[in-house]
Amino acid sequence: MKGISNRKPLIIYTLIGIVFILVLGVLFVQVAKHYVTKAYEEQLHYDANFVAEDFNLNTDSSLERQQQLEHYSESFPIELVLYQTNTQEYLHTFNRNETITLNELIDHQLNLNSALRLDSRLAVVRQINENVRIIVVSEELPIEYLNTTLWSVVIILALLVGFFIWGLGNRLYENYVTPIKKASDTAKSLAEGNYKARIHDAPYGIVSELSQSINTLARNLEYITSKYRNQNDRLKTVVNNMESGLLLINEKGLTRLANEPFINNFTNKDTSILGEVYYDVIEHKELNDALQEVIFMERKKQLTIETVQGNYFEVYLAPIRNEHDSWKGVVVVCHDITKIKQLENIRKDFVANVSHELRTPITSIQGFVETLLDGNEHDEEIVKKFLNIINKESRRLNALIEDLLELSTIEKDDFTLYKSHFYVTELMHDVDQVVENQLKEKGLTRDLYVDESIALYADYNRMYQLILNLYSNAIQYTPGGGHIEWNVTLDEGYIKFQIHDNGIGIPKKNQGRIFERFYRVDQDRSRQTGGTGLGLSIVKHIVEAHEGIIKLESEEGEGTTIIVLIPQKI
Repeated sequence: MKGISNRKPLIIYTLIGIVFILVLGVLFVQVAKHYVTKAYEEQLHYDANFVAEDFNLNTDSSLERQQQLEHYSESFPIELVLYQTNTQEYLHTFNRNETITLNELIDHQLNLNSALRLDSRLAVVRQINENVRIIVVSEELPIEYLNTTLWSVVIILALLVGFFIWGLGNRLYENYVTPIKKASDTAKSLAEGNYKARIHDAPYGIVSELSQSINTLARNLEYITSKYRNQNDRLKTVVNNMESGLLLINEKGLTRLANEPFINNFTNKDTSILGEVYYDVIEHKELNDALQEVIFMERKKQLTIETVQGNYFEVYLAPIRNEHDSWKGVVVVCHDITKIKQLENIRKDFVANVSHELRTPITSIQGFVETLLDGNEHDEEIVKKFLNIINKESRRLNALIEDLLELSTIEKDDFTLYKSHFYVTELMHDVDQVVENQLKEKGLTRDLYVDESIALYADYNRMYQLILNLYSNAIQYTPGGGHIEWNVTLDEGYIKFQIHDNGIGIPKKNQGRIFERFYRVDQDRSRQTGGTGLGLSIVKHIVEAHEGIIKLESEEGEGTTIIVLIPQKI
């Protein structure tokens, strides 16, 4: 159906050619009939003149006249009627089957100068004398034969012309129209972005050159587009995977490029912001003001911005110029310095806490030593009390320094774990013996649930330190009469150490900082119990060194649960 539909013009042209030949055939048939009739008429006039001049009326015998008529009828391809106008008698050469023609001749008033057409015959009349006329009738004209022959020729010629036009047109269609149409469809596909479109069956000649040129164009467009797409994909991948936010604004103030970090931190839209005015999509006033300043002043600017989420960004804004030094827009790069700010705050807190933690015992030791050295005599009990305080503070100072050194060692890049295989029950039993006296002194009870079959591949000493710090921390913050519970189990490839106490708990607002150095929920209580504030920080670093996970669950006034997951690599 599609082939027929595509060949509608060819079908129309073929039909037009056939109709044209048929119209010419009609005209030709009419002209041929006219000339044939004219030729027969001229011949009939000639024969009629000859017969009228040669006919002998000197005899009155009807028989002799009849014989003359038959002689002329046999000599010429004519029929004759001899008619007496006064007596209305006539003689003729017609046979019985032609009596109808004879009656028509007698009934007609024939003109002496013109021929009468009767069906397929011609008749002329000649006046021999005043009372005698002779009517000469031609043989049947070959009109039907002529019609049949001519129309057969015309129809055959029309069919031949139709076949010729169809064949020639079909050949032209296949060799030129179809390739050109394919070239047009291919060009349309290329214009729509389908650069894989090709012309596969190109013929010879100029159309072949056109097809090859379009195929070459398509291959070049595909290569250029593929190269551009690859470059664009690489650029988009690089831009979207940058941790820094990136924004590009053109000279009209419309956003042309923005990556995910910038959109997430500085815009109020979840969809694409491309093609929109920058101040309609950027919700940070300080950044908008900086952009406006760079646009009007055409100079670089740098500033630090805090977002509503509490993140800090170092923002660099610079005007873009082309090779002719014309202003083309602004590029904005936003570096996330939140962690740097946090580390800076931690550093400040660490320095302040270390200074405070060191100053307190040193001040105490210095004060009591100065009291003992003031030159006055002191009671032995007072001296002993002062010496015990000095001893206690010096031990506390020593413990603090050791924890700091320990934490410094663990945080080093070249820190090494000395791993070995051991059973967890052995580790837990060793730690339990160390804290047994502390539990009794505070009147605490404890339950220890450990699967004896669990073996661990880890640094025994560091794991010992981890368990001891967790145990000591629970004892420290659990009031007398409280309870501590240990559960050690296997959990999907990890060995799960879980310690739960029903102590004072940790408020929600403090739980995010509990693993920071020197951070204490209750500062006064921690110092009274001799804690350094570094225990949980050391625990966290040991867990991370073992590629483990540490979790905290706590409710203020209800107790705390700490879960440590160490990979079981046996």
